[in-house]
Amino acid sequence: MISCPVCGEQNDDLTVVCRSCKSYVQAKVDTLDLFSTIWGLIDSPSATFKRIVLSRNKNYIVLLGCLFGVALVYAAFWYGNLGKLFANVLLLLGMGLLVGPVIGLLFTLVGALLISFIARWFGGQSTLKNMFSVFAYAMVPVLFSLVFVLPVEVAIFGKFFFDNNPPPLVISPVIYVALLGFDAIAVLWSWALLVLGTKVVHGFALPRAFAVIGCATALFGLAALGLRFV
Repeated sequence: MISCPVCGEQNDDLTVVCRSCKSYVQAKVDTLDLFSTIWGLIDSPSATFKRIVLSRNKNYIVLLGCLFGVALVYAAFWYGNLGKLFANVLLLLGMGLLVGPVIGLLFTLVGALLISFIARWFGGQSTLKNMFSVFAYAMVPVLFSLVFVLPVEVAIFGKFFFDNNPPPLVISPVIYVALLGFDAIAVLWSWALLVLGTKVVHGFALPRAFAVIGCATALFGLAALGLRFV
């Protein structure tokens, strides 16, 4: 809660204008710097998400959503062993770069809508724009994996990282498991950031934010399993 400097009224953490005397209790943030915001997500994620929500211009959320889509497409290629559909790894990577941005923006929008919808059951009141921004920035660790881990995976396994003929686990089991471990850490980190971001944007206690993201994750997991068996 934030105390109004004029009348002393207690306001929510994200309030800009006091609900009692209409005085300004905190300033809006004009712009977001990408690199300082990313560092803030590492150093002080809750304070950084608050800054993201209070910003007038939600800078870089479209870029982050597009890049997340590229990572998501490559993950789908790996999950579905779809490397066999491409003549070489360059075509596979090119396809990800081509369709990934659109898929990423759609997925981020759907994810933000779903989380906002579930959060309202728990008493949340955030806008879709703020939830979209939180979702996009929460995916930064996945983008770390895209930039730093995927090139190593492709350099070592080539197209076979996305195929099972032969399985990459047979080609180099220790390296394959280690690289997947880094990917898993990135996903779990993004998931934890999404919980914290949901906590901040909706003003939840941590258990309630955890429950909201847990429900959303379960729904997405069921959808992924359904696609696996189609």
